[in-house]
Amino acid sequence: MFRGIGNNNGFFFDNGWRTGYCHYNQGWNDNFFFFPNYCFNPWQAGLGFNVVVSPWYLYPFLPGYLNFNTVVITNYQSPWLWNRGVTYVYDDRGWDNRWDWSSNGRRNVDLDNSLEDLRDGFERYDRRAIGSLVPRNGQVAIMRDGRYDYSMDANDFFDLINDLASNAETNSYRVDQIRTYRDSARVVMIHDYNDPWGRRQQVYHSMLLQREGRGQMVVREFETNDRRAR
Repeated sequence: MFRGIGNNNGFFFDNGWRTGYCHYNQGWNDNFFFFPNYCFNPWQAGLGFNVVVSPWYLYPFLPGYLNFNTVVITNYQSPWLWNRGVTYVYDDRGWDNRWDWSSNGRRNVDLDNSLEDLRDGFERYDRRAIGSLVPRNGQVAIMRDGRYDYSMDANDFFDLINDLASNAETNSYRVDQIRTYRDSARVVMIHDYNDPWGRRQQVYHSMLLQREGRGQMVVREFETNDRRAR
């Protein structure tokens, strides 16, 4: 199914803006998405919608915009910046290998578990693992180009993440960089996937994980980039 005008490296553009999407499944229906409030082009504002750029703008098989009425813009400020944290070494080969000299041998078990859930959520499409990373309440701040863009209700963010994880032909979802500060961590993950044309692509996911309750870390900031942001 093709929705859009023109084709440039798998993306559709109209006057410089991406429009439409191209799903892997030619029989795909817009109503199959978990998140119900996508917009398919920036000109839907003329139809009574105001739109914001979706975190999935870089993914050609998902719509590039969200209905403005489903987000809120606040005076949100990040609690800490990347250069304030301490580098954290994650080893996914198993607990026997998890000795972090930078922290005197002390592992951040909650963070390790969250990183495993991130990997399982995308590589295996484990809906339970994805759910464990989404806040039970409140909002998730969506960032763009390192700056705050808007906030989403946690339930809407859960639907959005499920749309990507369930539809992408993921090859791997792996850690690129981690820095920790107090009870939170900034994590950069690399999403390696095949696009609908069979080409291998990479998108960087940057997020802030914060502790929520005992033994749980959840996503409070989220951003996507086509290259390492830092």
